[in-house]
Amino acid sequence: MPKKKYEIPTPKLSLIEKIHFSFEYYDTDKDKYCLSCWEKEQIKSALARLKEINCKTLNELKSQRGVYHFREVFWDQTTEKLGFNNQKINSMETFHFALLGINNQKARVYGVYSSNVFYIVWFDLNHTIWPSYKKHT
Repeated sequence: MPKKKYEIPTPKLSLIEKIHFSFEYYDTDKDKYCLSCWEKEQIKSALARLKEINCKTLNELKSQRGVYHFREVFWDQTTEKLGFNNQKINSMETFHFALLGINNQKARVYGVYSSNVFYIVWFDLNHTIWPSYKKHT
């Protein structure tokens, strides 16, 4: 059976407003998506990357290519069909982005975006929430 290709639209983020991070909705109930499960050097790299991203605009991120794949999340296409455990944030705009340089480019951050704040919910070290299919194989 052929694997489906999905059209993944770019999220409706402002290109000129600065992005800030919050851990207000960080989910420690799902251990497999908790940063504490990562190795020490991976945690250091992830936090350094978030520090670099903090207070930049989406335009800056795209032009500097320091972070890529800001994409909306369509839960029906993921392994987490019900979305986040917190129903309050499931009604907010949900998206993920990649953390370059961590685990062979597989690491992803999942969260919600509202009023220039990206609320980090999950860290997906192995790109398991929304696996991508190899191209040309």
